[in-house]
Amino acid sequence: MQYAVLGDIHGNIEALETVWHSLERTGLTDRVVLNTGDNVGYGQSPEACIHFLKDRPQIITARGNYDKNVALFPEHEAEYRKKWARERPEKYEALRRDSAAISEESRRWLQALPAEIEMTLQIVPLVLTHYSPGSKKGLGTWTADAELKEIAAGTSARIVVCGHTHTPFVRSVGGVLWVNPGSLGRSLDGGFYYAVLTLNDGHEPEAELKSARN
Repeated sequence: MQYAVLGDIHGNIEALETVWHSLERTGLTDRVVLNTGDNVGYGQSPEACIHFLKDRPQIITARGNYDKNVALFPEHEAEYRKKWARERPEKYEALRRDSAAISEESRRWLQALPAEIEMTLQIVPLVLTHYSPGSKKGLGTWTADAELKEIAAGTSARIVVCGHTHTPFVRSVGGVLWVNPGSLGRSLDGGFYYAVLTLNDGHEPEAELKSARN
C-alpha cells in the first residue's frame, strides 16, 4: 500500500492542486495523505489552501511554524515586528499579510493543528511532525547519521515524516525510515516536491521522492 506525503505548501494553491491531481490519477487521494505543515506563508492563496486541506478529511496535517505564527499574529504583532521586521522583513510581511487574508475560522483551524502526531499505518508506528520529533530542529540531507540514531533511540516510531527545511531526503537510520518530502509550494528551484511512502507486509518501509510542475 502506498501513501502520499507532502508539506511546506506555503500558500501556493497552484502547486497544491497540481500535485493533488497527480495523486488522484494514481489513487493516492483515496486514503490517508500525510502533511508536514507550513500551509501558509509567502504564497498568494493562504485561505484557499486552508479550505482545500479542511475539505479533505483524509489529509492529516501537523502544525508548522508559519501556521502557528500566522494564527497568533494579531496578539503577537509587536513581538514579531521586533523579532523579524528589520532582520527578516520578508518573513514579517508574509506573516502580516497572511494573517490579514485568512478568516477567523481558518485562524482557529491553524492554531488547533497538532505539533506532532503519533499514528499507525498498517500496524507500523509513525510520527508526523514539522520538525524533528520532540524538538524544533529541522532535519535535512546534512543531518548526520549519529544524530538520527540518537533521535531514533527516543521514539518508538519506525517512520518519521518531517518537513521545515524544504530539503527532500529519505534515509533509513537507527531502525527508522526518515522521510522529508521537501517543499510542495516554496522550493528553491520551483518544483512541486512530495513523496510516496510504501508499506508492504513482510518488507521494510520505503519511500520515493517525487516532483511535479504545472
